[in-house]
Amino acid sequence: MLSKQDKKKHKQSFSIYYLVIGGVTTIISLAYYILFLSGEEKKSIKNSFHDHKTEAFDEIIQLAKNNSPEFWAHFQEKYPTFRKKLIEINANLKVSEIILCAYIYLGFNTKDIAEYTFKAVQTIKNNKYNLRKRLNIPPKDDTTLWLRKKIEE
Repeated sequence: MLSKQDKKKHKQSFSIYYLVIGGVTTIISLAYYILFLSGEEKKSIKNSFHDHKTEAFDEIIQLAKNNSPEFWAHFQEKYPTFRKKLIEINANLKVSEIILCAYIYLGFNTKDIAEYTFKAVQTIKNNKYNLRKRLNIPPKDDTTLWLRKKIEE
């Protein structure tokens, strides 16, 4: 049999053990909750964008993939406020930068944009970097999500 002091020490060690386990569980739960919320926000922005899919949208995607000169005109018809909102952010944007924004807004990744526009991947990366600076996009923000959020405001 254990003495009273041994029982007391044993009980205290279990109390500390449970306290540590509870604290770790709380921290993990809180971290998961925070990460889950930020992921949900991204999903809701992406889902609202995909809800706008129509035949016209599919046509714009096809024109973009074919690097058609008609792409920009059709894009402006579908999204008439796009250019205006970008110009409000930075009035000195070039047409090529606005068209790059259109590709990004449509959800194309760097490799796809390079392939469709017949440019090197590194060129597109540099263009996107310069665009982020010109639009003052915070480093922690995803360019696509930031653009969609600003355009849909």
